[in-house]
This record gives sequence, C-alpha cells and structure tokens, in this order.
Amino acid sequence: MNFLHLKYAIMVAETGSISKAAEKLYVAQPNVSRAIKELESDLNITIFERNSKGMIVTPEGEQLIHYAKRILRQIDDMEKIMEEKTKEAEETV
Repeated sequence: MNFLHLKYAIMVAETGSISKAAEKLYVAQPNVSRAIKELESDLNITIFERNSKGMIVTPEGEQLIHYAKRILRQIDDMEKIMEEKTKEAEETV
C-alpha cells in the first residue's frame, strides 16, 4: 500500500471525481485513476462505485477513507515532531 494512493483516494472521495481530484492534487488524471485501481486491487475491495455522476464511495470505501485520514494525520504529526527535534538539535550545535 502506498501512502500517496491513500491521499488520492481521500481527494477522490471529497471531490466525487477523479479528474477534479487530479486537478486539486496537480497530477495527471491517469495517475489518480491508476492509483485508485491499484489500491482497490491491493486491498481486494471496491472503494468507489463509478457511474455517470462520478465516483460514489462504497461502505468499504467509507471505512478505508476514515482510516486513511487518520493515518495521514499521524504521518503529518510525526513529521512535525521530527522537524522540531531536528531544529532543536541544530540549535544546540
């Protein structure tokens, strides 16, 4: 599983569209589409139902998005802590 794929899935869920998600993420639409397919394949679930109105999050997808947001928040928190420790270490040198 790729953390970037989780970020893409969250954005698709929020926008309801792969193309809108790609635009907001500043990446090509095929990259987002491929990432979602890979994530679904890796986890053996259907995250989104595709229809003429866009991408609808499935119940399994809702659960994934919930956990993905928590995981990405924890990664952000960890990065902030590590940056602070690095700054502190540099200040003591």
